[in-house]
Amino acid sequence: MLLNQDEVNKTIKELRGTMKGLGTNEKTLIEILGSKTPKQMSQIMSRYHNSYGHTLYQHIEKEVHGSFGDVCKGVSVPIIEFDCDLIYQACDLTFTANYTYLTEVLVGRTNHDIKAIKTYYKDKYNKTIEEVISKKCYGDMKRLYLTCLEAKREETKEYSEEDVVNDVETLYNATEAKWNASEKIVTDILCHRQFQHLRNVFYAYQNKYHKPFTQVIENKFIGPIRKNFLILVKSALNRYQYIAEQFNKAINATTIQHTKLIRYTIRYRTPVILELIKEIYNKNYDRTFGDDLNNAMFVDDRTKELILLLLNEKSKSDELDNGGKSRDIDFNFDNANDESDDENEKEGNIEEIQISREDGSLETDQIVQEDVTKNEKEVKDTLQKEAKEE
Repeated sequence: MLLNQDEVNKTIKELRGTMKGLGTNEKTLIEILGSKTPKQMSQIMSRYHNSYGHTLYQHIEKEVHGSFGDVCKGVSVPIIEFDCDLIYQACDLTFTANYTYLTEVLVGRTNHDIKAIKTYYKDKYNKTIEEVISKKCYGDMKRLYLTCLEAKREETKEYSEEDVVNDVETLYNATEAKWNASEKIVTDILCHRQFQHLRNVFYAYQNKYHKPFTQVIENKFIGPIRKNFLILVKSALNRYQYIAEQFNKAINATTIQHTKLIRYTIRYRTPVILELIKEIYNKNYDRTFGDDLNNAMFVDDRTKELILLLLNEKSKSDELDNGGKSRDIDFNFDNANDESDDENEKEGNIEEIQISREDGSLETDQIVQEDVTKNEKEVKDTLQKEAKEE
C-alpha cells in the first residue's frame, strides 16, 4: 500500500527531525525505517530529495555508523542501486573479485532483472558490468557471470519431453560420463533453460541415474563454480526454499556482525516474498523465523531491532536497551573483502529491484511478479501436499 501525500510529507519531516541538531533520535529513526515497505521508501526517498536538496542516504550516512548505519543506508536507496553498489564493491574496490557479492546479484536472476541492473550500473558508473567482470574474474567464474549477463534464459519457450531427455543426456555426458566434467556445457544449460524445464530435467535425471543432480555437481566440480552450480539447481527446484536456507545460515552464523543477514534483509523485505520465505522456514526448521531472529546475537542492539521490524517480527523486548541508544562499534560493511558469516558461500537470486523513472522519481518494480505469483502457488501446493502425506 502506497502512502498518500500527507503521509509522505509527515514522514520526511519526522526523518529530518531525527537527524537535526546534536545526536540522532535513533529510536524514532528505527520506527520509521522499519515500518515502511520498499514501495513506500521509494516515495519517501524521492520527496526527501526534492524537499531538502540531498538524498536520504547522504543524510543518514553522516549521522549513523557501524552495522546499524549499514542497515539504515541499505533501506534508504533503491534495491537496484544497492545491488549495483555491491557489484562495484566486489570488483572496483578490491584486487580480486568478491564472488559472494557478484553471485548474490547476478546468479539465478530473470532476464528482466539482469537487463535492468546492467542499465542502472552503466548509468551510475559509466562502464558496463561486462567490462569489470572481464577484468576482475577468470576462468569458469568469468564465463558463468558473463553468461548470466547475456540475459538469454528461455523463459517463455515451451519444452517437449524430448527436450527433457536430450538435456538429461547432455548433462550426463558432460559430467558423469567423462573424467573431466565440462563446466561450459553445464553453465550453458543452467543459465539458459527455463526453471520449470530444469526441474523436469533434474527429476528425470534422478529417475534415470538414481542420484540427484546436486550430488553429481558435488562429485564432479570444486571451488566457487561448484557452489554457483548448486545455487542454480536449488533455485530452479525451489528458489524460496533456497532463500530460506540462506536466511537460516545468516541468522545462525557465529559472527555477530551479520553482514549477510543485513544484505538479505534489505533484499527480501517485500511482504509477498517475505511471507513465502517465512512459511518455508517455519516448516523446515525447529524454531520459527521470529524465534531464531530474537535469539541471534548482534554486535549492536539497534541493528537487531531494525532488522526485526523490517522482517515484520516482534522483538522480545518492548524497547531498546539504554533508552534507544546502544554501543556503536564501526564495522565496515562496505569492505568487499569481508568474508564473515558464511560469506565464502555463494548465494543466489532475488526477486525485487527498483528502477528510476524518466522524470527522476523512483518506483518499486517488483520484477518477476508473475513468476512470484506462480511460484507462490507452487510452493503452497507443495506444502499442502506434504502436510497431507505426513
